[in-house]
Amino acid sequence: MIPVIEWAVTKLDEVGSTQQVARERAAKGAAEGTTIVAKAQSAGTGRMGRAWVSPVGGLYMSFILRPGELLRPELVTLITAAAVVDGIKDATGLAPKIRWPNDIAMGGRKLGGVIAEAASHGTVVDWIVVGVGVNCNASPSKMGGLEAESTSIARELGEEVEIPDVMRSILDSFSALYERWQSGEDMQEEWSSKVGTIGKEVSIKLKTGENPFSCVAEDIDAQGNLVVILEGETVAVYAEDLERLRERA
Repeated sequence: MIPVIEWAVTKLDEVGSTQQVARERAAKGAAEGTTIVAKAQSAGTGRMGRAWVSPVGGLYMSFILRPGELLRPELVTLITAAAVVDGIKDATGLAPKIRWPNDIAMGGRKLGGVIAEAASHGTVVDWIVVGVGVNCNASPSKMGGLEAESTSIARELGEEVEIPDVMRSILDSFSALYERWQSGEDMQEEWSSKVGTIGKEVSIKLKTGENPFSCVAEDIDAQGNLVVILEGETVAVYAEDLERLRERA
């Protein structure tokens, strides 16, 4: 069995991006489990480089993995999203869902998100830096005009939460899921059960520049792709091809 990750957490006040700090440390040889946590970010980013508004009151962290040879490193994003769902549930009792491929949502509103970046040569992965952001206690009114689309743990609970408890719960959950995945376990059921997109009509915009199209999300396959029904045909949508996905109630 792959050993459970030993986390080494560095807590900072405000940084440009925890992802940037972790990337720099990974490039200099920092060990697996090195974790950067900040109270706020001035230049946080999400998927496709989109700005991630990061006021005080949220959880912003990035951690380093060194998996060695790995055929599908991109699946780390989905493993992490599943761990965030588990971690939030264990720490707070809330039951968020994954909005495929990398958002964490409750009641149709965004609660958090995950990104991952890797450096590799061939099938050998030198490092992966995983970024996690969760709206914990910050008011959605501070989300840069996105309050109608965002929520927070405090809003859902009706009270503030201890951010270090949420962080530790997510890291513990990730360590357990990552160990199972690295040992060869089929994780399809694990992430499928946590993806709230399944069964919903969605609007999808691909990076190719085509117009958005509507379809029904049917499942998540073993490779982490979204399986949709489009004009009566079953089609797999790949996360790397996706520009934007919007769920419809």
